[in-house]
Amino acid sequence: MQGLKVGIEIHQRLDSKAKLFCPCSTRMPQEERGIIRRKLKAVAGELGNVDPAALHELMRGREFLYHRYGSCLVEQDDEPPHQLNHEAFAISLQVAKLLGAHVPEEIHIMRKTVIDGSNTSGFQRTAIIALDGFIETSEGKVAIPTIGLEEEAAQIISRESGKVEYGLYGLCNAGKGSRAEARLAPEKR
Repeated sequence: MQGLKVGIEIHQRLDSKAKLFCPCSTRMPQEERGIIRRKLKAVAGELGNVDPAALHELMRGREFLYHRYGSCLVEQDDEPPHQLNHEAFAISLQVAKLLGAHVPEEIHIMRKTVIDGSNTSGFQRTAIIALDGFIETSEGKVAIPTIGLEEEAAQIISRESGKVEYGLYGLCNAGKGSRAEARLAPEKR
């Protein structure tokens, strides 16, 4: 029998000009523009099975409220994702190289189910950028088996029985006359 083995997952927001799958700014506006209300629905996946964790979350009956501080239609799940942000991709490749990790020949964007409501669509887009990295410490090498790049989840504002509130902050850079601009109420233009 082996001893206890513990892993840790570290997240770092990248200092890029735009979000990962849209041209919207990563800057956080202060004015609230509205609220989106959602409930999780557990549905069968590609293999025809319902995820037991999603089913459990459905049975909890929680409502998710998303306070819209921005106008990003991708973040609101009202528009398909755009191409991957090349600046964020380049930053993640640089990190992988600094950690001595192996970058695969092909990198694919995957959808990861999220059951806590932290993403309006019920899943998060993610990619494995590199494998088998490490960092040297005074105690020796520390393995970093996986380096990923994923879209940021909504930020938790509050949690209470039966309800979780999140903040959506994507501010659209598309400008006047864009689809995002046209979807805003006249008093918010």
